[in-house]
Amino acid sequence: MGQYTFSNLPASEEEIDFSDLERKFALPEQEETLENVVVVDNLPRVEPAKEEKLTKYLQKLFKEAGKFKKDGVHMPKAEVDGKATTKGYAFIEFETAAQAQMAIRVGNGHRMPKAGQLLVNPFMDVERYIEVDNEYRAPPAEPFVEREHLKSWLADKYSRDQFVTLAGNKVNLYWNEPSQDPELVTSRENWTGSHVQWSPQGSYMCTLHRQGLVLWGGPSWKKLMQFVHPYIKYAEFSPSERYLVTLSLEPINSDMANELLGAERKHQNQFTVDDQGNMVCVWDVRTGTLLRSFPAPKNKDGSPAKILWPQFKWSPSEKYFARMTQGTGISIYEAPSMALLDKKSMKVSGIQDFAWCPRVLKDSRTGAKRPEMIAYWTPEEGNLPARVSLVSVPGRELLQSKNLFNVFSASLHWHPTGNMLCVRVQRFTKSKKSRFTNLELFRTGERDVPVDVVELTDSAVGFAWEPISENFRFAILHTDDPTPPPTNPNGIAMAPVKTSVSFYAFERKGKLVKKENFNLIKTLPNKNTNLLKWSPHGRHIVLATMNTMATCTLEFYDVDFDQNAASRSGKPGDSITMLGSSEHYNVTDLEWDPSGRYVITSASAWRQPAETGFIVWNFAGQQLHKFDTEAFKQILWRPRPHSLLSEEQKRKIRKDIKSYAREFDEEDERRLHAADAELMSQRRRLVSEWETWRQQVGEFLSAETDQALANGYKLPIAADNEDFVIEEVVEEIVEEKEEIIN
Repeated sequence: MGQYTFSNLPASEEEIDFSDLERKFALPEQEETLENVVVVDNLPRVEPAKEEKLTKYLQKLFKEAGKFKKDGVHMPKAEVDGKATTKGYAFIEFETAAQAQMAIRVGNGHRMPKAGQLLVNPFMDVERYIEVDNEYRAPPAEPFVEREHLKSWLADKYSRDQFVTLAGNKVNLYWNEPSQDPELVTSRENWTGSHVQWSPQGSYMCTLHRQGLVLWGGPSWKKLMQFVHPYIKYAEFSPSERYLVTLSLEPINSDMANELLGAERKHQNQFTVDDQGNMVCVWDVRTGTLLRSFPAPKNKDGSPAKILWPQFKWSPSEKYFARMTQGTGISIYEAPSMALLDKKSMKVSGIQDFAWCPRVLKDSRTGAKRPEMIAYWTPEEGNLPARVSLVSVPGRELLQSKNLFNVFSASLHWHPTGNMLCVRVQRFTKSKKSRFTNLELFRTGERDVPVDVVELTDSAVGFAWEPISENFRFAILHTDDPTPPPTNPNGIAMAPVKTSVSFYAFERKGKLVKKENFNLIKTLPNKNTNLLKWSPHGRHIVLATMNTMATCTLEFYDVDFDQNAASRSGKPGDSITMLGSSEHYNVTDLEWDPSGRYVITSASAWRQPAETGFIVWNFAGQQLHKFDTEAFKQILWRPRPHSLLSEEQKRKIRKDIKSYAREFDEEDERRLHAADAELMSQRRRLVSEWETWRQQVGEFLSAETDQALANGYKLPIAADNEDFVIEEVVEEIVEEKEEIIN
């Protein structure tokens, strides 16, 4: 209010200035928005007497989000059998819009006991949907664009496999050819920023860049999808390629992502305020949608934990994915909702590692699918022994457990079929001065999960199941001294370690076998092997010495080579035969092709800079191709999806394999002759080109000479026109003898 005196008093009330009072006592403007209101659906229908109890449950559920406003919960009612009951949904009013958003994250997907999964949405969404025009307007028709088939390479006429290489900045994709050089499919410079990666079934090839990850596929290798995750380091698919997990060591910063993408592409950035600071993202592969982001892992005390990869492990059905907090427990999430299973983690004190069963097993009696399984182990703690446990998911029922003592470490190895689990346990002797290994074998495919034990006198440093085997064969690497050898900064060992390789198989009850157990088949002593690699179809195995400076040996074995000899002697190990042995200097990687017929070994510049390149072998160890490539970094076979044939169909094919083999041999012979004919045709063409060029040069020289003579040029006369005689002496050593003369 202004300052008034007797000389300037206002003549009327309208002239009085109340602006200072209006500012002082102004009421806050009432917000007309309802952004602080959420709708909670799928609630149980209750009578008025239980409405207060349900309200308290909701207050407890949304405690993390914030407080409700006074009388902020409204549950519409309806008459049912003459009684007023709630309709199964509620409107909840929070104090702020931010609290409402937090309530959506906290409550959406929550499972209520004896009810269902809650759906929590903003009230403004409901209002927006109500205002949709009732008159249908057809969207403009978009022209149909046929999508390329992502599994087109499986229809190759010759059933060839593909592999991709990265050398320098160039990515090359090839068809594998056993009898001639690989056929180039496509080649691109700077296709990736770091490395390439296949999806589990080979549908997609991934390239990693500063801005994120790109998927490529189809016959033309077009860009299929892009996932923006700045400075991505790792990526992993779920088993059926529906989901993708990415990790960046740089915490998510939406502004940084926009800067990397630029003004024209910043609309591709899906990160929101909720994602700030997180490092792990889960995406929907088909739509490219960001489903959820997660923070970096933490230790039990809350400090940053060492980042391991993969961050999440997927169940075979893709319904669940889980992450371990070292020493605390396992957090299991549901897909695609990304909600924590039962809204709580599975607490397991001291947990060191876990692994999903790789297949959804079926009940042997009813054929019904059994719950999925997780195996984990915990070390000794105080007076409590170490323990291996098998737990069902989602029920979290303990299926089997085994107590262990004097445990140094343990490793979990699932058989690819999921019917066996081997726990390789490194144990101390009573004196604590040395270590030995026990193999705890859980028969998960059988009722009550019986456990077998294989005791070794030394330490097993490697284990590998044969992927396809009726008697669950496996191979182990064992040594008297489990201490790893010294390595250089690139992880290359300075010297090999003496090891032995042993093969075991499961023997079932029969006339000659009174007790089911795993028995030793054969031991191959005095090896330098540090890697066991089975063919994806079993039977063949490579024993390799990898990442070692002094020794780089490869031994190719057939474990069923001479079954007649094994039958005559009664010793299954007599059928194990070495097919071939060779070396690949500086070898760093080894991989079987999906068919189990070929092996690629490579020397990567990422591990050592000298003599980089790759070699293609057949299953018997015969070298087919060798490529010495400068700055060679990576080579990967393209995976194949699981076979669609039933076991009965596979048995029928194996029974008639000779007739199929005859057709394939004839086809190989035709292709070989065609390749020879093409080579001869090329050589004839080169000779013809040479003769044509020589004739043209001769005619040109003759014309030039005639013109020079016409202009008075005199040809030089040879000083001596006598013939020259050129003799060539060839000496051949017939015999060479050494004598010692005193």
